[in-house]
Amino acid sequence: MPMEFNMFIADMHCDSLLTVNGDTGLVNPYNFSTNNPQLQFVASFLEKGNTTPEQRRRQLMKHLNVYLYECERLGLMKIQEGRDVFRAVDNELRSVTFTVEGGGGLFADSKELDALATAGLSVLGLCWDDNELASSAWTNNDVGLSGEGRALVQRCNSLGVTLDVSHLSDKSFYDLMEISPMPVLATHSNFREVSASPRNLTRDMAKEIAARGGVIGLNIYPPFLSESGKAEKEDILRHIDYGLSLLGDRHIGFGFDIDGTDGQYPAWIDPTVSMHDQVIDLLLSHYSSATVERIAGLNVIDFLKDNLS
Repeated sequence: MPMEFNMFIADMHCDSLLTVNGDTGLVNPYNFSTNNPQLQFVASFLEKGNTTPEQRRRQLMKHLNVYLYECERLGLMKIQEGRDVFRAVDNELRSVTFTVEGGGGLFADSKELDALATAGLSVLGLCWDDNELASSAWTNNDVGLSGEGRALVQRCNSLGVTLDVSHLSDKSFYDLMEISPMPVLATHSNFREVSASPRNLTRDMAKEIAARGGVIGLNIYPPFLSESGKAEKEDILRHIDYGLSLLGDRHIGFGFDIDGTDGQYPAWIDPTVSMHDQVIDLLLSHYSSATVERIAGLNVIDFLKDNLS
């Protein structure tokens, strides 16, 4: 039987915005908790591919409009500043915040940045694949951040937008940490010492994020949990155990990457009902309720209270 324990959940990454159509909304039975209030980071995902920055910026603004429409339609509270987080938690409100994955074709002088900041952009990841800003985790030529990338980092700092390091190459990661003193998030990354994907964080990267007060979000995409490409309950627990032993219980959160995994999830997870509730039941059978409460949401909530302008 599932365990009952009330908490406020926060998940730092989903791609559900890309699935919105006439039949499917931003909130679905599988991507929000049934048992608890939840804050969901909603990502506008934009890969470079063969597109131009202008094309990506236009698509980014379309994504923002869909996000705003869905918030209104579904009665979701938009988290735009720190005081919104207090209100959402105190009133147990289902809530969302807007994020960018892949840079969005943005540069430091992009006029769209002001509109995005006004609309509540909270987190930005510079790249998904190699782009004009940064080398990605899958790069064949790790040149780190470009001049445009460095300028955008500084602009995000001035706007109060948190940087997400999840898709950065190793050099891009350290370039960012060198030029920016601000806390960062790894919204959906696991640990490379447990599973050797380049999308996962090394021990030193994880320690650097934690030293700045950041949070690392557990990604449930099987190839990031296990080198076999398949994942069982034990694989999630191995990453949690490693993170707890390395960082303590204040720097691990959820970043499940729901709707961004091409339908691939751990074999034991039922993808038709709340994935958060299923993972929480697993964690409650292995860790104290206080530790699970921190991982499932409190660490992210505390970060946003401290860092959203």
